[in-house]
Amino acid sequence: MIRKVLVIGAGQFGRALALGLVEGGADVSVLDPREDRIAVLSSRISQAIIGSGTDVRVLRGLDVESFDQVVNAIGEESLEASIVCTQLLRELGAKEVIARVVSDLHKRIVESLGATRTIHPEEHTAKTLARRIARPELRSELELAEGARLLELALPEKWIGKTLADVDLRKRYGVTVVAVRTGSEGGRRLVPSPSPEDPLVRGDELMVVGPKDGMDRVLKELG
Repeated sequence: MIRKVLVIGAGQFGRALALGLVEGGADVSVLDPREDRIAVLSSRISQAIIGSGTDVRVLRGLDVESFDQVVNAIGEESLEASIVCTQLLRELGAKEVIARVVSDLHKRIVESLGATRTIHPEEHTAKTLARRIARPELRSELELAEGARLLELALPEKWIGKTLADVDLRKRYGVTVVAVRTGSEGGRRLVPSPSPEDPLVRGDELMVVGPKDGMDRVLKELG
């Protein structure tokens, strides 16, 4: 099932998150008051809306409760706006609110207002970098709802020439390959919902979604 995600705030973090979600197969909408930020994203996402995350009329018009997840990506440029946005999202019935935070105090405040999860990008980036150094096959990762993760993995040598049916990650680990990035550096393309019978070739990257324990077992197999 395609997940609908609303990202509020299209700064560097929000923009990167939105594009990563699109690559992962999500239906993404972005809200930001700056026209220049929205213009950069408009051709690559489902909805690009100019408006403020602190304007209750704008949020109500977006029908925030219809999204599977809403990410409040407003950063330290306006902590007040971040706090107000989180409160409004909960009041309007957003199912899950993931709030970007910049300090422990900020985290405690938005959690008290009903944020279901928080993320500290700088801390997360350091941890992700450490994992990528320790595991060079891990290209990127994203925490999703309910303990699920999205990983982008370099194809290991032992899977070259095999098919997704041969590898059978769903049966062995309960995870699903939702897309394959393939092709040469000059013409790489993303193949969503890849055929289980297509052979995997050197240089392919797999986008895999599943529960954390399943993902940990996949990474353990890759060594």
